Amino acid sequence: MATFLQLCQRVRQECGVAGDGPASVLNQVGVLKKIVDRTQRAWVDIQASRPYWKFARNQTTFVLTPGTREYSIVDDLAVTSLDRFDRDATFLFEVDGNDEKALDWITYSELRARYRTFPDGRPSKIYEGRNRTIGFERTPDKAYTLTLDYWMTPELLGQNADEPSLPEHLQDVIVWKSVMMFAGNETATELYQYAKSMYTPIYLQLVADQGEMPPTLKAYPLATGSHTISSRGFS
Repeated sequence: MATFLQLCQRVRQECGVAGDGPASVLNQVGVLKKIVDRTQRAWVDIQASRPYWKFARNQTTFVLTPGTREYSIVDDLAVTSLDRFDRDATFLFEVDGNDEKALDWITYSELRARYRTFPDGRPSKIYEGRNRTIGFERTPDKAYTLTLDYWMTPELLGQNADEPSLPEHLQDVIVWKSVMMFAGNETATELYQYAKSMYTPIYLQLVADQGEMPPTLKAYPLATGSHTISSRGFS
């Protein structure tokens, strides 16, 4: 796997910038700072170009506390880089795991409109509340285990040894995106066009290999009733 420093060194080489380095991604000036900044930004832009990437998927497992209905996403679930939850992959089970069932997501507004009390029991619905919390329509009566799939926010490369969460064979997409950004800023048209010709097929391969279909979007009223369009089709 290439490190952030190695990616920057490769970008400098492909940009045709004379000399060596950078020897570090830290405290650079002049053209080498531009190289570092463009490489850092290129990876963020690639991640932000689509909402769902396999390499950005993660999962957390958390044991609910009986009598506690709401939990902090950051402090309790230890999820610090949440972009969005995969609402097709949220499950609850008892400690032995033999009765795993999917939870239905509702909005906080639905919770407020539908529920005034929260009796003890096994939750069947989950919502994302205010101030980065999740909660349930019932107060857990047992130490159920919750598993949540989610997509992470774009990662930022900042240290020499940082590595992008990307399969190694696709990491050239960062290099050529960086070269395009550098060439565009320097009005180096021929370099930009060459970098683009290298970037485009790798990016398309990245989408084919790592792009994911969106999860459940919304309920659409159809002729036969209300159906949900999700990553698994109509239901």
